[in-house]
Amino acid sequence: MVDNLTRRRKGYIRTGIVKVLPVRRTGDWLPENADSAFMNTGAKVEYVVPRMRSGQLIDPLGDVKEEDRAVIAKQLGLKDYNELNINVEEKKNYWINKAVIIDRDGLYLNLANIADYITYKILEVNLEMIAPTWEERYNKGTYKFALVFEDEESKLKNIKIDTKKEAYMMFGKIDGSVKKLSDFMWIYYLTNKDGKRLPNNPSLDYLRAETGRIVEEKPGEFLSIVTDPLFETKALIQKAVNNGLIQRNGSFFSIFGEESSKNSLEGLIQYLLDERNNNIRISLIGRIEQVERGEVFPGVAELNKPVVETVNKEKEDENKSLLEKIDSIAKANEQLLKENEELKKQFAKSKKTDKTNKGTKTKKTE
Repeated sequence: MVDNLTRRRKGYIRTGIVKVLPVRRTGDWLPENADSAFMNTGAKVEYVVPRMRSGQLIDPLGDVKEEDRAVIAKQLGLKDYNELNINVEEKKNYWINKAVIIDRDGLYLNLANIADYITYKILEVNLEMIAPTWEERYNKGTYKFALVFEDEESKLKNIKIDTKKEAYMMFGKIDGSVKKLSDFMWIYYLTNKDGKRLPNNPSLDYLRAETGRIVEEKPGEFLSIVTDPLFETKALIQKAVNNGLIQRNGSFFSIFGEESSKNSLEGLIQYLLDERNNNIRISLIGRIEQVERGEVFPGVAELNKPVVETVNKEKEDENKSLLEKIDSIAKANEQLLKENEELKKQFAKSKKTDKTNKGTKTKKTE
């Protein structure tokens, strides 16, 4: 059990393995496993018993009974458990400057070992820097390491396995439908900064490959999208944006011809779910179908223009880049041919010189 106030595990725990694992965060500039993303190789950090605002030390053994303190004191070779008191004068205080040093790989602690147990208790009271469990590692931006009991680690691994298994089962239910896979990819693009815009009329193979990659890399995110009760509404919004029927300006959205609809994404979702706006939702679905059939009606052509221009520009850029590469290869080949011809001439000239020299030597001999 965990004390909700101190976040310590209750009781005198002297069995089990605890891993002190680094809390890595993915940044905008560095990938999660980059050398400088967490701590540079060779770098170390030191933790001591922290103090309260009053200046008094936080007691690492505050949750340990007197009889258990006596056992600890004996194993540490101290006279009695009073020497573990945080209020002992500084020169004789056991806890003053009792440091725990950790490198980027963390620590492996066996609680049956008294030195490892003391290390664990010091880390446990560093409430601002050490997360009490792996699940809570992102609860504070200041957490650098997390305390992970071996049994907890096994549970977490099983949770990951179950999540991936469930994600693949859900994927199996939609992997034959272009519409469902497209809807998923549109929502992923709408809500994820790393999402790729779907090409026009994507094939089933393309959709399966892209969705499968997300299932493998981010199974939890895939599940949260496909099991979201708002899935259909989010897909409707993104398709409408793509077809020019909903305008997007930063974080705000508005339905073409509906001034009252201007809202954030969450607000627009609620707007379309409101029964009073049922006719607007039905109309929006009908207009999307019309646009997808190529039936563009007044006003929408202009709204669609930026989307079409963006797609066309992307295609032009891709073609331009490809032509530049082809041109570069052609020039390189031309240069190689020239150099080859030059080498041939030099080789022929060299052979001619050799023959002349041989002829001269023969005459001299005679």
